Amino acid sequence: MRYWPLLLLLAFPTQAAEFTASVERIKALTGPNAPADMRGPDICGTDLGTIAEQAGRLVFAFGDTFGYDNGACRRFGPNWRSNVIGFSTDTDPADGIAIENWLEGVDGKAVAATEGAHQRAFSGEQTRIPTAMVAIGDRLYLHYMSVHGFAAAGGVWDCNWSRFIYSDDGGKSWTEAPDEFGGKDSNFNMLALSLNPRDLGHLYALGTKCGRFGAVRAGRVPVGSVLDPVAWQYYDGTGWVADPEAATDVVPPIAGEGSLVWNAGLGKWMYSTLNQDAEAIQLRLAGDPWGAWGEPIEKGRGKGYAQIYGAFMTPSWISADGHSFYFVMSQFGPYNAYVMKATLR
Repeated sequence: MRYWPLLLLLAFPTQAAEFTASVERIKALTGPNAPADMRGPDICGTDLGTIAEQAGRLVFAFGDTFGYDNGACRRFGPNWRSNVIGFSTDTDPADGIAIENWLEGVDGKAVAATEGAHQRAFSGEQTRIPTAMVAIGDRLYLHYMSVHGFAAAGGVWDCNWSRFIYSDDGGKSWTEAPDEFGGKDSNFNMLALSLNPRDLGHLYALGTKCGRFGAVRAGRVPVGSVLDPVAWQYYDGTGWVADPEAATDVVPPIAGEGSLVWNAGLGKWMYSTLNQDAEAIQLRLAGDPWGAWGEPIEKGRGKGYAQIYGAFMTPSWISADGHSFYFVMSQFGPYNAYVMKATLR
């Protein structure tokens, strides 16, 4: 994906206790500087890295992925795959994460869970990018957007539609959902997904339009009906309704690539998203997935992280007191994903 933000901003709503925040890079997760071998799966460069936790291991879904060129690692090299899936039983991010296995072909190279057509931009389907993943029991759900084309302007792209794929064998194979989830203009073509410990019957989602300049809206679905678009409900400001067009903004523009997680230590939800205009990743707190999410205020900056985007969180990476957490962040320049740590004081 194409991104140009310049710095890391941690922001919190004014009604919450005020924090200062420090951010540090722990270690590369992918690419030539990762702790695990990347030549075998042929992963010179990739991005994103939404996370699911299942059966004591981590499952990562990365975006557009490129391989090595005659042994050399150059950005956007050969062997383009629209997405790749990695697995790790190394669940402690304190010293980095070594990805041990991949969804791979017979040659040992990582393969896409659902491959894009790789057509010329705005002529059909350029690629398929994962936006969110979650484990519910023995099933993994991965939501992706079909990208019609990336524009020259940073943060601008169009989608054809979005859809779920799912795996019942721990990610070894994936099946396409029978129906599309969002049409080309849906506000739910990019999702942040999370189970709610206070409402175990529903999966919650915060959604944005394709690109980075939309508002955020909330949806939910019974955990047994994720693949049925008719079963989804949307927050209209007062309650839950069936019409996605009736959903109201719960976070104003601008937002993109969200991640939603419950912080038990703080007793708050955390939502991270990219603000293209602020050239920043923003983090907000709220009592419920649908808000009220407060206005962000700047509390800390991470220096030296040029062209950052994405901040994918997962429950087990949050400290018991809620005051520190790890996340996966991407940088467009080196075009790889990194394990990061944020400390709130």
